[in-house]
Amino acid sequence: MSLEFLTEKFLIKKNNFKKPVIVTGAGGCIGSWIMSILHRSDINCVGIDLSEKKTRAELILGSETSKLIWEQCDITDYISLKEIIKKYEPSAIIHLAGLQVPFCANDPALGARVNVEGTINILQISREMGIKRTVYASSVAALGMPPLGPWKETLYGAYKQTNEHTAYVFWSDWKIPSIGIRPNIVYGLARDQGYSSKNTIAIQAAALGKSYKIPFKGNYSWLYAGEAASAFIYAVSNDMEGAKVFNLNGSCKQIEDGLSIIKDIAPDADVSCTGESIPFPPDLDDKPLRDDIGNYPSISIEEGINDTFKAFKILKAEGRCPDITSADDLKVQLSV
Repeated sequence: MSLEFLTEKFLIKKNNFKKPVIVTGAGGCIGSWIMSILHRSDINCVGIDLSEKKTRAELILGSETSKLIWEQCDITDYISLKEIIKKYEPSAIIHLAGLQVPFCANDPALGARVNVEGTINILQISREMGIKRTVYASSVAALGMPPLGPWKETLYGAYKQTNEHTAYVFWSDWKIPSIGIRPNIVYGLARDQGYSSKNTIAIQAAALGKSYKIPFKGNYSWLYAGEAASAFIYAVSNDMEGAKVFNLNGSCKQIEDGLSIIKDIAPDADVSCTGESIPFPPDLDDKPLRDDIGNYPSISIEEGINDTFKAFKILKAEGRCPDITSADDLKVQLSV
């Protein structure tokens, strides 16, 4: 059974993309959604990732995954990275490659090289090639660093805030434009790592008939992966100016509200939550982002959870559903 329903509401016209779009971190959750949406929109795209595996994109695209153009490269290898990007002469770069919170805590030096040096490499390549459409993934974790807010400080957030300042210098000194997007907490198919992925795991547990307890509760931003991907695509749809940074929010709901939606879909689901609220801002204003890049598609939390549940059920029936209910956050280094 096809999973085209996952991407059909996010497809985009190809008019504004005369040349390929480069997507770094293409193997991660948002990266896989971006590659899937661009592919099904018939827009030329090139994925760059540390791994040659397209596991997450394959969940969404199935056999179509073989048609994706994919380059294996370490984002910290400037020479190889530049050679790949130069080969395709892109009109835009969507930079997502990075290490998430647990990996940065586990190896701070590696986290800095990948998250900070990797972003500098992308900005410098944009500078040398005259690319006027570069968007990079920052994070709401940047808001945890003083003086921006009272949220949890992390090395990951420190690296992301550094990137925002670096992008501003590239604009002020060399007029290299960019947009930084701070996604709030993402859920949906292909979100399988990080502490904040537990709501997606709960949806899968319900679909597989397993029990699962989310280790936190309270207010939460439910940002659907397809919506997050659309925002990044819209951001590179036109040339830009300045070094802007925007928040990208989802639906602010209680974790308990999300569990109620799951139980409406699957009344026998044994999913629950416990603990304290997650230490990230639950509700941010993303109107400035929409005002700048356009009104990218959004879906309700009810539709997002339903689509995710339906996708897991289909994948289970096809025998290709990965069990993420016991995932180890430090097993694999993955992109955003």
